[in-house]
Amino acid sequence: MRFFLAVAKTGSFSAAATQLNTKQTTVGRRIQALERRLGAKLFDRHRHGMEVTPAARGVLVQAESMLSNATSIERHLAGLDREMAGVVRIASTEGIAAHWLVPRLDHLRRSHPDIIVQVISGDQVLDLATRQADLAIRFFRPTSNQLVAARVGQFNMSIFAAPNYIEQYGLPQKLDDLREHHIVDHTTLHSLPSMKPWSEVVERSPSVVLRTNSSYAAVEAVRVGYGISVFPDYVTKSSNLVAAPIDLKIVRDIWLVSHEETNKGARIRTVIDYVRDQFRQDEREWFSLTASRPVGM
Repeated sequence: MRFFLAVAKTGSFSAAATQLNTKQTTVGRRIQALERRLGAKLFDRHRHGMEVTPAARGVLVQAESMLSNATSIERHLAGLDREMAGVVRIASTEGIAAHWLVPRLDHLRRSHPDIIVQVISGDQVLDLATRQADLAIRFFRPTSNQLVAARVGQFNMSIFAAPNYIEQYGLPQKLDDLREHHIVDHTTLHSLPSMKPWSEVVERSPSVVLRTNSSYAAVEAVRVGYGISVFPDYVTKSSNLVAAPIDLKIVRDIWLVSHEETNKGARIRTVIDYVRDQFRQDEREWFSLTASRPVGM
């Protein structure tokens, strides 16, 4: 039923696979097995994706109720779990995961070798209520009363270029200069209201040379001199990029988020406390408004 609901909500096997952190072929096999067991066709394939059949539409509410009850039991048991062994899933953006979080997990592994950390990176917001992840590092405060959120840092968003790009095209000094520069567009940023100043830069630019939904790909493109783009100021900790002295007035918070029913489990609480302590240690250098702030801002 979990696979059925994922396909029904996303409209495709591939999107459902991404949501469930599995393979598209696995989703297809699960749906086929469910259809055989129920003796009914659940989805019709159309050009725009998978659509629930009239027969399956009638069981959507019951399926959602089943999933809600099952995950409620899982959350309750996870909150009572005293085992210091097993998987703990952390959802994070690509940049934080690759450049900050993963390099700091070795001490946790050595202290608790039976805890396996699974890092799920990307811009998608995973559902902690259905245990798609056990904790999440997010750049916005959640609104659900069941989610516990602690602000663990802040950062500025600034415009960066590589030294070889600057040698050829110069470093922009003011907002109007950006019209004359090659832009690398990280497309997922445009859905965030706080990123409006940068979205307006991209909209006005006559020279967007690359678009990508991957923050890692955007950093690599700028690093090799493809163009300029906007990144958190802490990008300088893992690259030689140079910040332009242009204040976009984009400040974002970092939140460590968990579910109130699962965050009391022993291994989940251990990982939460460990990650929070790492943020505390690095807040001044990495995650404060004065950390790596470009000169002139």
